Amino acid sequence: MDSNTNKIVLFTLGEGTDHSGRFISEIWAMSNQALEYTHDYIQWLFPIPEGGPHNDFAPVLTRDAGLWFGRNPELRAEQKKSLDRMIDFFGLKAAGSGFEAGLHLNEREHPWLRQFDHNHRRISRIIRSLQLCHQPELAESFRRAMVRIGQRQGGVSDATVAFWKSASS
Repeated sequence: MDSNTNKIVLFTLGEGTDHSGRFISEIWAMSNQALEYTHDYIQWLFPIPEGGPHNDFAPVLTRDAGLWFGRNPELRAEQKKSLDRMIDFFGLKAAGSGFEAGLHLNEREHPWLRQFDHNHRRISRIIRSLQLCHQPELAESFRRAMVRIGQRQGGVSDATVAFWKSASS
């Protein structure tokens, strides 16, 4: 296993830390406010192959790392726990095999419902990571819920919806 894959696997399994020394359980325990204003955790919870100038601290999802997710149900289960935490952050709740709006979902507390919000990139990353980490049904269920709720209860634009759709393919 290469160094990059090792970082992702150990972090996801709760056996290693991110670049800031946090275990995955510490990120899951962060308040919604802390999650909103902290910008260096999502890359660890939901790795994708693309790096960037603003997140060169995070490992990228290599082909090898993706294969580890495909072979290891525990890795997928731990990533699902990360999704569960983000579902709560976005003001949603699990409903059957999908997700629905929580009782207190509103634009003031959940800015992703607005037309332009940095959380739209987080949502795109989550969809893409789930897809690439061998959880396509979960990726599609999450994407459908975000589109449905974002357009019905918020001002999520058609352009953002199109981008979310492309992230799942």
